[in-house]
Amino acid sequence: MSYEFTAQQNETFKGLVTGMRQSGMAVAIASLIMLAYQIVEYFGLGRGAVPSVAVGYFDLGLWCLLALVGVWVAVLLVQATGAFAAVIHTEGDDVEHLMQGLARLRGILKLIFAAAVVGSLLLATSFTLLLMY
Repeated sequence: MSYEFTAQQNETFKGLVTGMRQSGMAVAIASLIMLAYQIVEYFGLGRGAVPSVAVGYFDLGLWCLLALVGVWVAVLLVQATGAFAAVIHTEGDDVEHLMQGLARLRGILKLIFAAAVVGSLLLATSFTLLLMY
């Protein structure tokens, strides 16, 4: 038994592939910034200046926002499971449920990409502060 996806379904897959690629690259960039941050922190490569209290609180705020971005991504991923669970727990409409899940995941990947970009910007800002102080 074989099944050929429709043009609309193929577009869903195409969008999913694009979203996965973009999200993966954004997460890789965020990870490289985090690695650089940890290397500078571990080896004490910053200027060694003592930041002001305001700068310290600003940096703390950046890390809190970064944590919220992580929670947001986690919630989005958990929400994506609904349509996929329907594939398992229902009968007779598996392909439609699968395509709904993939379409939802495609939309979520756009949000994950945005979250990874925001996370990268927050990390880059904190990394800049680390280098300055």
